Amino acid sequence: MKDKIVVSITGIRPDFVRMSEIFKKLDENFTHILVHTGQHYDKLLSDVFFDELNIRKPDYVLNSGRETSTHYEQLSYLSTAIFKLFKDNSINPDLILFLGDSNTAGVSFPLKKEGYRIGHIEAGMRSGDKRMLEEINRTVCDHCSDILFVYHEDYKNNLIRENIRNNVYVVGNTIVEVARPHIPTESKRNDLILLDIHRPENYKYETRLRNIIKYANDCIDRFGLNINMLEFFGTMKFIKQFNIDLGKIRVVKLMSFKNYLNTIYHCRFIISDSGTAQEEPALMRTPVIVPRDFTERPQSVAADCSFMLDVNDENDHKTNNWNQSFEWLNKSHKFDVEWLGDGQTSDKIISHIRTFLNINT
Repeated sequence: MKDKIVVSITGIRPDFVRMSEIFKKLDENFTHILVHTGQHYDKLLSDVFFDELNIRKPDYVLNSGRETSTHYEQLSYLSTAIFKLFKDNSINPDLILFLGDSNTAGVSFPLKKEGYRIGHIEAGMRSGDKRMLEEINRTVCDHCSDILFVYHEDYKNNLIRENIRNNVYVVGNTIVEVARPHIPTESKRNDLILLDIHRPENYKYETRLRNIIKYANDCIDRFGLNINMLEFFGTMKFIKQFNIDLGKIRVVKLMSFKNYLNTIYHCRFIISDSGTAQEEPALMRTPVIVPRDFTERPQSVAADCSFMLDVNDENDHKTNNWNQSFEWLNKSHKFDVEWLGDGQTSDKIISHIRTFLNINT
């Protein structure tokens, strides 16, 4: 009998993808209640991933994204909606499980204050950049968690420096077992560049956003390839507000997971400020240019999978950095993916949860 109740709470595209195998194994091992906060509610940011990855439909879907427009409104909404959901449906979880660093993970704070036990997958990541809402979300969630699953020993050390030492387990990255079955097997075409910019610390700052667009157009001229830019609402809003000319860049709709994997597989390289976009491309030996000042995935840079691009004010350092990026793109890369783990992450997480909940194996 599955007498232990585990509630998973997720709300955004990367979380659905990275939790897909874990969802299935939670169903097998516990009374699993899957809550979708509705933070991402567009079909291309939600439903398509449940369909493609054969994830069962959520037990409950909230309206975080439809009823709010700011991060604080989302937290306010969820802080009442989750408790109402539990009360109305007599849900008394033994563990509440979050992944990542979205605003959804922020509800771990009021839940912890009410005495619930919290688990956090993708714990211990730190960029050091407090401009990032994600940095605040993941730090708070870590400090509210009773059991923490980290992708890499480095992340465990980050937690130790913050005096989080108990029930911390290195399990590898959840994306490996999800992505590997869908990696194309044909020869790479290397005939496209994908531009993926959606972080507020880039699109809300005119100089940074202009420099990213300039760099992308420089790449079109230098490599003789088309660039497709994913159409994120916030990014496009500020491009229009700043009256930025996209030049030769083409804007394309957001993609399903399998289409995204197929696209980045065939890219010569991608330009992305997404943290998760430093992971899947490494598995497919596709280089990543990262237009950020900091990264919570320094292992990707150390493993020769990505390159940090300076997009701050015009200066000699930036110019030299851009030239170095072109040199880096033109050399051979090791693409060491050992930092991503062995592809057994979901099994390890379930095993640790069973022990934590005192379930006999």
